[in-house]
Amino acid sequence: MFRVNNRPGIKFLAALFILASVTLSCGKFMNLINSENRLYFCESYDPVKGEIGKSDKFTTGTLTVMVDLRPKKETIGVTDVDVNITDVHKNEVINTIPFTVSKDMNYIFFNNVAFDKPGSYKVSLLKKDGTVVVTGMVEIVVK
Repeated sequence: MFRVNNRPGIKFLAALFILASVTLSCGKFMNLINSENRLYFCESYDPVKGEIGKSDKFTTGTLTVMVDLRPKKETIGVTDVDVNITDVHKNEVINTIPFTVSKDMNYIFFNNVAFDKPGSYKVSLLKKDGTVVVTGMVEIVVK
């Protein structure tokens, strides 16, 4: 059990120590969360303006799939990849779209990826040998 003498200065220092410990722990936890490579979505990507309309919920149509490997300081390492789309509820692959990239890429966008039907989808970036690079989830709703 943690016991503090009845002196106000000691209680204040103990409280300050606990607050500092919690703050530092949360900061390290947030760095850990933010240090993961990720796949996410936006309406479009412009090389000057960046991501336009970033979200995890869209209407039917096309969107842009973004892949960010910079948090782990990785590059894609291959030239041919597939964007694999799986219907979450049916556990069924809906589409696999091939793309060509440069081996040294670490921030990649795939434009005009079509989602014709509403639903929840798992989208994965795959190397040709089937290795999953990164995965993200998106919900598609009726226009």
